[in-house]
Amino acid sequence: MRAPARQVAHTVALRAVTLVLGAVSGIVIARALQPSGRGAYYVIATIASITISAGHLSVEQAQVWLWSRGADRRSLTANALVLGLAVGVVAPVVGGTTVGVLGPRVLPITGYGTLAMALLAIPGAMAVVYLNNILVLRGRVPVVNAAALLGGAFQCGTLLVIASVARMSPAQVILLWAVSVTAPLAVLVPVARPRPRHWDRSLARQAVDRGLRYHLGLASLFLLFRSDILILDAMTTTAAVGLYSLAVSLAELTRLVTDAIAQIALPRQLGTDDEGAATATVAVTRLSTIVAAASVVLMCLAAPPLIPLVYGTAFAGSVPSLIALAPGLLALGATRPIGAYLLRLDRPMLASSMSVAALLVNVVLNLALVPFFGIVGSAVASSIAYATLAGLQAAWFVRASGVSPRDLLPGPAEMAYARSRVAGLSAARRGA
Repeated sequence: MRAPARQVAHTVALRAVTLVLGAVSGIVIARALQPSGRGAYYVIATIASITISAGHLSVEQAQVWLWSRGADRRSLTANALVLGLAVGVVAPVVGGTTVGVLGPRVLPITGYGTLAMALLAIPGAMAVVYLNNILVLRGRVPVVNAAALLGGAFQCGTLLVIASVARMSPAQVILLWAVSVTAPLAVLVPVARPRPRHWDRSLARQAVDRGLRYHLGLASLFLLFRSDILILDAMTTTAAVGLYSLAVSLAELTRLVTDAIAQIALPRQLGTDDEGAATATVAVTRLSTIVAAASVVLMCLAAPPLIPLVYGTAFAGSVPSLIALAPGLLALGATRPIGAYLLRLDRPMLASSMSVAALLVNVVLNLALVPFFGIVGSAVASSIAYATLAGLQAAWFVRASGVSPRDLLPGPAEMAYARSRVAGLSAARRGA
């Protein structure tokens, strides 16, 4: 357990630096733009992110499947870059056309030129998604984290410079976002070393075909996390979106360590038989549950005093929404490792149906609660939807693997390990 623990610690350390950079960027943006300006920026960033999610065709999931089946890894790497750029050219055209057809009554945005600037970054961002996944499968998680660190450092540094010399606008923030999501290519490409001569058209067709089987569910999963923003944009004000978007951004930080644990555990879940994969999944889920609970509790305790202090009193209204998101975040963080096991079962329609069901719960509850409770109603709706997805995935895992639901709960070994890590950190702090 020591080697995986060191990998998790290294991953968390790199992500912690990226987290600090992201937090500083968020503070600068919030104080410069205030809730209304942050809302305007976040809506456009959300549309671009949804375009990436809806347009990536879930090729990275197909990469996992092909990797586990022994496909040529040099070809998978070359295909990741070529397919990323190719798919990334088509996706923004479809996304931009969709926004135009819906019109400002359904999807109000501050400027189509700013949106176009964000959409132009999508080919590079799509290649980053595919190459990130290849490097995770190769066990090069630190490289993936370093690439993210580059993007975060560029965005944070440039924001600080702009804030010190000029008044910031949502368009400037979007431009920096566009550069930051493509900057990781400078790290990923030299390490992954995709070679055009290794391009395999047949393997690319398999990746697209396999990915499309999972795409409905994965696109629905991303919409689960972002549909509330678009509903709020249509039904409330940009200031309300700004408050809620801060709550969402801070809430997602609770997934920092659970995502790192899931990444490190992925090779163990894919590189063994079904029984071994189930055993590994149970062990990782127990640990993830402890970490998720600690992260969410810490967030709920820290948010009320820190949000007004750090982001300004104008954002104090974000606190209730952040706390309302907590139960769903705990459920998602605890069950985060289960997704990899379910992927190896190769039941795409069943997996998709769970994500679609959770998305429908989110949309229906948002439409019902937002008119009466505003952003807190949206947070409650999203939290219930998150818990719905986590419950469905856990139920499927229990049924497929034959383990007891009680086996997923942390036991004495996990609690002892958690206490030892806390004690080690405390001793290190006293020594410092």
